Amino acid sequence: MIDWVAVSAIATAFTGLVIMFTVIVGVRQARAALDQIGEAHRATQLDGMMRIFEWFDDPRFVSGRLYIMKELPARIKEPDFEECLRDTPYADLPWHKTLSTLERVGVFVRMGLLEGEPFYYNWGNMIILTWEKLALLVELNRKTSDNPYLWKDTEWLAADALRFVNEYIAKNPRTRPSTGQPFTVERWSG
Repeated sequence: MIDWVAVSAIATAFTGLVIMFTVIVGVRQARAALDQIGEAHRATQLDGMMRIFEWFDDPRFVSGRLYIMKELPARIKEPDFEECLRDTPYADLPWHKTLSTLERVGVFVRMGLLEGEPFYYNWGNMIILTWEKLALLVELNRKTSDNPYLWKDTEWLAADALRFVNEYIAKNPRTRPSTGQPFTVERWSG
């Protein structure tokens, strides 16, 4: 005679094994899919960063940045500067390419299309120092255009880069070779 209770127990155990095997296979497939997504994300981020590095190597960006760092502070103090800012077509201003590029990068990072931290690891100091020279220009530009949102993403980018650099320096302290004192962003940029 067939013991149906035993058959039912064996069938239940077999079904449990099939379910467990299915779950194990599903988990492995999910992990593999997540790994693929992670690799695709990293490849996309790398491609985006490489394109931005090309933008930063563009001679117009470089010459605009050199103008910002070396000539803009004196030019802003000249009496006709606001009038020049109002009357000169934007594309003719020597800082046009640099500021536009930083604004675009700020949008990409702020909207999550590009991760900021790997980008700041390489370019954080440049962004911070450039913004220090641009801040007064941006305020004047907002005034002359009556637009308080003008260049908001460049300003945001600089603040986020400063946050990253401060965190990095805190986690990786070094001393200044000239003084032996701890290196800080304030001493570096000021």
